Amino acid sequence: MPPGLPHRPPLAMRFWLSRRSVTGGGTGSSTASGRSSVRAMGIESLEHMMRSKVRMFLRHTWLLAVLGTLIIVGLVWAGFYFTTEADHMRIAAGPLDSKFVQALSTQIANGRHDLTLQLVPTGGSKETAEAVSKGQADLAILPGNLDDSLNWPVIAILRQNVMALIVPAPPTAPAASAPAAKSSKSAKGSKASKSGKSGKSAKSAKSDNSDDTDDSDSSDDSGGSDKFGKVAQLAGKRVGVVTGNEATTGLLELLLSHYGVPLAKVTISQIDPDKLADAIKNKQVDALFVSGSATGAAISAAVAAATVDGKPPTFIEIDQADGIAKRNPAFDSVDIDAGSFGGNPPMPTDSLKSLSFGEYLVARRTYSESVIDALAKVVYSSRQSLAAALPGEIKIAAPSTDKDADVVVHPGALAYLSDSQQSFFDKYGDDIFYGMLIFPVFGSAIAGVASYLMNDSRTRRLRLLQRVLDMVRKAHNAQSLEALEQLRIEADNLVIAIVHQSEHEEFDDTVRMSFSFALDQLRFAITARRTAILDHGGAGAGASAAATTAAGAKAAAAA
Repeated sequence: MPPGLPHRPPLAMRFWLSRRSVTGGGTGSSTASGRSSVRAMGIESLEHMMRSKVRMFLRHTWLLAVLGTLIIVGLVWAGFYFTTEADHMRIAAGPLDSKFVQALSTQIANGRHDLTLQLVPTGGSKETAEAVSKGQADLAILPGNLDDSLNWPVIAILRQNVMALIVPAPPTAPAASAPAAKSSKSAKGSKASKSGKSGKSAKSAKSDNSDDTDDSDSSDDSGGSDKFGKVAQLAGKRVGVVTGNEATTGLLELLLSHYGVPLAKVTISQIDPDKLADAIKNKQVDALFVSGSATGAAISAAVAAATVDGKPPTFIEIDQADGIAKRNPAFDSVDIDAGSFGGNPPMPTDSLKSLSFGEYLVARRTYSESVIDALAKVVYSSRQSLAAALPGEIKIAAPSTDKDADVVVHPGALAYLSDSQQSFFDKYGDDIFYGMLIFPVFGSAIAGVASYLMNDSRTRRLRLLQRVLDMVRKAHNAQSLEALEQLRIEADNLVIAIVHQSEHEEFDDTVRMSFSFALDQLRFAITARRTAILDHGGAGAGASAAATTAAGAKAAAAA
């Protein structure tokens, strides 16, 4: 507070004092009322302090510029952090492909720390497709023969599944020695007179039985090939679909329908791989249907179970594979090389024509391209390790990137396959460039706001100071004591205004000294002019001065 100015408490304190004076400060005052008044005063003081700090802060333009720069740098860092944060991908897979997901997760953990895989286990291909459709998974492993697999773009081809129709080897027939022994015993017990005739009959019977046995053996040895040589001859037969692989009843029915085999005439059953050997031994099936990798364990196990007493099974060739592939783009015609199924002797013994379909790693269309790009890099760069982890089951290949390909490649995988990956500056270079253009505008806006607030405060201070200086000139030119008294009243009001403004703004030393000097000049001017008027006016002036004093006191009381 400058010296010479009347000491007036702040508005909040005057309000508090008035409340205390009304309610009484003695023992009769209410404790709760006092506490609420103190609390109100504390809130107003806190608000006033915060407002003053903000105004003081806004007066420092360079500090605002530094703070704005820090904010922008923080936003850029936060954007970079969230764009490089580890991406959690959910992948849906059935029991057959859960091992591949584990192997891929291991490769990701070894090479990329910004990717993580979470397995969403499903019961089969249909459940996997539903998981992706419902948003429960971001990635999925689906066979190409499933209609829903065409709804999602492909990242990689994990393997090619082939179909195999296997005819188990017939069991070996027991030797026909019992009828011959019986005939010999009957011949020894006959009479001598009938020995020639009986012997002739026994020889004839033996010869007939021998011929029947040879015909039966020949029929059994060659029956598999004769009866099951073609798909169309499966009518009236029992076909077992081996579970635990990519073979399904729908896939077999599609194959039979193409060959015109009535489905009602084919008995189709599901056979567990563990019960396959018993089903063949008990003659519960005439043929087996299995699908999977040509070098995988599913077909090899079925071939081993269909081998009876060292006799290898036979295979039914899908000779119309080319036509089926043209009618259904999900399939492709393939020639299975001899020995691909393993076994002893190696099966098949000759090249075998069949159908194949891919096993795809797919993703949602809306999934981030950059994340899929990183995942594709891991998949293709570690394909040898993945194949070694699952021998015979995984053979990763890239899908066709042609525009007229049967499958659509995910843009992220396409960027990796076409070597068009974008670096950090390729992705965010435009954003950084426009950010650098916008930053000066943002800084100028902050500086403009701060300058406006400073100019506004400075303008109010200058107006108050100008009023003081104008009053000084009026005091020098006053012709009566009444005019001087009016100037004194205006000076008091001006001091109140200055005090109120100082409550909202923090005045520095220069401002306080300016107001103090101006108010001192006003006080000295009023005092000097009053003395001059009294010296030159005499008694009349004294009476006038007394009247002026009385009027001033009345005005002060009214105020």
